[in-house]
Amino acid sequence: MVQVASGSEDWKVNLWNAETGALLQALPGHMLWVRAVAWSPDGCTLASGGGDGAIRLWGKSE
Repeated sequence: MVQVASGSEDWKVNLWNAETGALLQALPGHMLWVRAVAWSPDGCTLASGGGDGAIRLWGKSE
């Protein structure tokens, strides 16, 4: 399954099924809106950057 990540104004990172458009998971952790998301080259880690200045790393199991 192909996943797409997006940042949101509700301070969460959202993971979507790219084929169906279904929301798979919402990852809380930032204190302001999420401004950027990027997958690692191997696709196992997602980095997110928020308006709070924090950078978070998310593993596939999260």
